[in-house]
Amino acid sequence: MRWSSAALGLLLVPALALGACGNGKSATPAKSKSLTIVITAEPNKTLNPENGNSSADIQVAEALYAPLVETDPASGKLRNVVADSITPDATGRTWTIKIKDGFSFQNGQALTARDYVDTWNLTAYGPNAWKNNGFFSKVDGYDALNPTAPDGQTAPAPTAKEMTGLEVVDDHTFTVRLKVPFSQFGLTLQYLGLAPLAEAVRKDPKAYDHKPIGMGPYKLATDEWKTGEDIKLVKWNGYKATAPQADKVTFRFIQNGDTAYNEFLAGTVDSVQVPSTKKNTFKTDAPDRWLVSESAGNIFYFVFPSWDPAYAKPELRHAISMAIDRAAFANLVGLAKPASGLVAPGIDGQRPDACKYCTHDAAAAKKLFDEAGGLSKPMTINYNSGTSTGQTYAQAIGNMMRQTLGIEVRYVGKPGSEITDLADKKSLEGVRFGGWGHDYPSIEDYLTPMFKSNGDANFSKYANPKVDQLLAQGDSQPNPERAIQLYQQVEDICLEDMPLVPLYHIQDAYLAAKGVHPRNSRYTGVSPLWSTIDR
Repeated sequence: MRWSSAALGLLLVPALALGACGNGKSATPAKSKSLTIVITAEPNKTLNPENGNSSADIQVAEALYAPLVETDPASGKLRNVVADSITPDATGRTWTIKIKDGFSFQNGQALTARDYVDTWNLTAYGPNAWKNNGFFSKVDGYDALNPTAPDGQTAPAPTAKEMTGLEVVDDHTFTVRLKVPFSQFGLTLQYLGLAPLAEAVRKDPKAYDHKPIGMGPYKLATDEWKTGEDIKLVKWNGYKATAPQADKVTFRFIQNGDTAYNEFLAGTVDSVQVPSTKKNTFKTDAPDRWLVSESAGNIFYFVFPSWDPAYAKPELRHAISMAIDRAAFANLVGLAKPASGLVAPGIDGQRPDACKYCTHDAAAAKKLFDEAGGLSKPMTINYNSGTSTGQTYAQAIGNMMRQTLGIEVRYVGKPGSEITDLADKKSLEGVRFGGWGHDYPSIEDYLTPMFKSNGDANFSKYANPKVDQLLAQGDSQPNPERAIQLYQQVEDICLEDMPLVPLYHIQDAYLAAKGVHPRNSRYTGVSPLWSTIDR
């Protein structure tokens, strides 16, 4: 799962020092503003932004690093942060990026164009196996860093370590030449997984996995962070852009949503996302201390294993989708709405009824299931054992499969990271759940990561050359309306192939301590880090 929450700005409220009075007493120092934010996920494995794309990775990167651009939470329009300008050529294939003067890393090294180019080359270099590698697949020269091989064979060694499409022009300017024009490229540059690494980090990335040298509004409060511990940050005074209000920020990892919720009620944390088990009680449990996100930019899925021949027939997958009562499941989740496509509401190009197999029809599902030959073995549903709702959701879907299709169902609980690792190796037995929230508000970002053959969030390991071809055509189409039409064709094919089943959208709810007011935007959702603090 990856949820994007771009680092967007509130005005920093300055502390006004009171002048000394004639009695000789010193002024009262301004009260420090601190936040303890719960992340209901497994602790990060690394603080390298290029090697993390989970919700937890992005939330922490938002504090330690700064993006080139961001979505303005008030208007939804793109605005510069580190970038001074981002300019495409007439074709939309070559982009010139100029960065502002004055930004630096937290070790004093000035931030230059070279830092971006060298970091992006490291990320794109296949043998490094960094999670954001796939982002650069559109850049000229990427393929030489990521040679492919037929299934079952070992890929040959890369023939290069640098992409030919990246070029440093001067200390504050570099160019990106894409394989083909890509009209959405400017939007993609707000993704925090593209943050630059300092020269010292690039020389020995593993040595800095737990002691990052950032260039954002916060830095580690300690010399090194250990996996499993709180991530404690303090404001870095060298940051040149607008910073959040908090002077100190602690990210606390509590995997179980109910436990995290109870910690908030006990007063030990300042912000927590409301778990599904509390969607009906949170307003009375914490009156005047709750908020519901103004956006619903995420989608949750039921994911098939493309490597398992038992699920090979599209008709079988259609039947399973039609056997799911999304309205009942969304009611179980709470604050959720049934999904009827692969694109979230509010995104240009989203169609409310794109999926013809997402309407619950038990009789038609059973008929289609039988015609497809049924499932040749029990269905194993994998769920995240670290969450309070994983088993409940798995059993809810499993009961629908058993009652409607007559499938024997087995349930396997594992840590979320283990499920992901097994799926990445195509060795996971059975189906699983997945979720997605856009990194930038575009229909393209709901399709490329999950359905392009080398997409960096391709949960099912799906591959269809026609999809890759249409995505490339949409990317290169300068006319936004025509580009959307091409992306909609991609959505239609993916819904017909159905490597995963869209289940529901959710409006997240949060609790915040008295005097803490998280930013809430219809364009960027809720960001506890960017809270207004008046306590």
